[in-house]
Amino acid sequence: MDSRFAFEVGCTLCLQISVVIAVTFALQRWIGDARFGCRLWTTCFVCVIGLVAAAILLPHRRLFSFPGELSRESTLNVVVWQSRLAMGLGIFWASGVVVSLVRRALLCGSLLRFLKFNCKAMDAGTLLGRVGIKPCEQSNLSILEAPQIQGPFCWQFQRPVIVLPTFLIKEDDATLRHVLLHELEHLRTQHPMQHFLQGVCSTLFWFHPLVWSAARGAELTREYLCDEVAAKTAGKFGAYLRTLAKVAERCGSVSCTGVPKGTLAFGNHESALVQRSKRLVELAEGRLKSPRWRPVFAIAGLFLVTALIQQVWLPTNAMASQRSEWSPWPKWSASVLHLFNVPVRDFEQFEDRVQMHELVYEDN
Repeated sequence: MDSRFAFEVGCTLCLQISVVIAVTFALQRWIGDARFGCRLWTTCFVCVIGLVAAAILLPHRRLFSFPGELSRESTLNVVVWQSRLAMGLGIFWASGVVVSLVRRALLCGSLLRFLKFNCKAMDAGTLLGRVGIKPCEQSNLSILEAPQIQGPFCWQFQRPVIVLPTFLIKEDDATLRHVLLHELEHLRTQHPMQHFLQGVCSTLFWFHPLVWSAARGAELTREYLCDEVAAKTAGKFGAYLRTLAKVAERCGSVSCTGVPKGTLAFGNHESALVQRSKRLVELAEGRLKSPRWRPVFAIAGLFLVTALIQQVWLPTNAMASQRSEWSPWPKWSASVLHLFNVPVRDFEQFEDRVQMHELVYEDN
C-alpha cells in the first residue's frame, strides 16, 4: 500500500463509517425496539468491518476526480506533502492500534486472573432452581461468586460465565432472580459476540468520536433489552426498578472499580442506570410501541446505505488516472487472483500527469 492509496483509504473510511453510524443512530430512534436495536448495532459493526475489508481488498468507483487544472508543479507539491502527511498519520494510527491491542490484552489477562484467583465456583443448577429459573440453554454455564465486586457481570470466551457479588447472593430471591435473568439474556442473545465486534471497530478507529458514541449506544441498547426481558419475565416492573436502585446504591456507596473492564456489567455508570430506569417506566406505561415492519426496513436500509456510501470515495489521490471510472485492484488481492489466472488491472492507466517521473522531469 503506497502512501497515496493509504491516505485515500483512511480519509474515505472516516467519512463512510461516520455516515453509517449516524444513520444507525437515526434508525434506532425510529424503530424504538431494544431487541432489534441490538441487531441493528450488530449490523452496524459488521458493516463497518465490511467497509474496511472492501476498501483494502477491492477496487472502488471514482465518481469524483482530483482537480485536473492544477499545474504540474502544484500537483507535484500536493503529492509530496500528501505522502509526508500520510506517513505521519499512518504512524500515529498504528501506534494507537498497538496501544489499544496491548491494553485489551492486559485487560483480558487481568480478567482471567480475577476469575481464577478471586472467584469461587457455585452450583449453577442449584442457584437457578432457588430463584425459580429453568435450566439454562447453555449447559456449560458457570456461575461464580466474588466478594471484591459490588456489581454483577457476565463474560464469555470458551464458556459463558456469570459473576455475582457475595452480597447479592445473600439478598432476597426476587432481587437475585432479576439479576440472573438480566445476565442470562446477555448470554442468550450473543451479546459477547456483539461486544467483540464493537471492540474490533473501536480498536481500528480508536481516534474516531462517532465510534466511541456507537460503542456507548450499543452498550446502552443491550442493557435496555436485558432490563426489558428480565422485568417482563419477573412480571413486575416496580420490583425490577427496586433491584436497579439497590445495585446503584451499592455502587454509589462502595467503589465498583472491582468489576473487570471489558465485560458486560450490570451497571456501574449512574447516568446509564438513570436512563434505563426512565425507559422501564415508559415500558410499564405502554409508551414505547412501534410497528413491527420498522425493524426489517431499518436493517435493510442500513445495508443499502452501506452499499451506497461504499461507492463514494474522496478524490484525494492526485496521481489517479481519469481514463477509468475504477481504481486499480490493490496489489495483495490482485496477486491472489493472478494465482488463479484471473486477469485484473492492478495499475493506473498511463497518463503523463499521473507519472511521477514525468512530473519531476517537467518540473526540472
